Amino acid sequence: MYPPVRPFARVEGLPEADERIWDEARTCFGASAYTAAVMLCRKLLLHVAVDKGLSPRNDKGRAPSFKECVDHLESEGVITRSMLSWVDRIKDVGNEATHEINPLTKGDAEAVGAFTQQLLTLAYALDNMMREQGVPVSDEESQ
Repeated sequence: MYPPVRPFARVEGLPEADERIWDEARTCFGASAYTAAVMLCRKLLLHVAVDKGLSPRNDKGRAPSFKECVDHLESEGVITRSMLSWVDRIKDVGNEATHEINPLTKGDAEAVGAFTQQLLTLAYALDNMMREQGVPVSDEESQ
């Protein structure tokens, strides 16, 4: 069937660039381009951390490591300790997609997609839902 069905849901409240990347990842999942999809999910993990306050460049002028991203997301309360294993899975499978020659399996890719969707939902969609109901979600918004 063409175009292929895109798995996973659209996530409300994403920054525009991240919405485009998530949409592209979903398209890759639907086309069975699992390695590409996982690489995009890995990229989204970095984007979320930077959007939530992590500097886009470290003291060497490079992008932060993915360990730094995960640590930052935890320290900012975007993710909890119990979520670390599945956020690490996005990072680890994403690293495998980037640095290994073997293509990823559908199962690994689908797990990363599900974990990424949950991360995006927790980081953006729920706050967006609160804003739509007129409820401030930060100190700046309540003033």
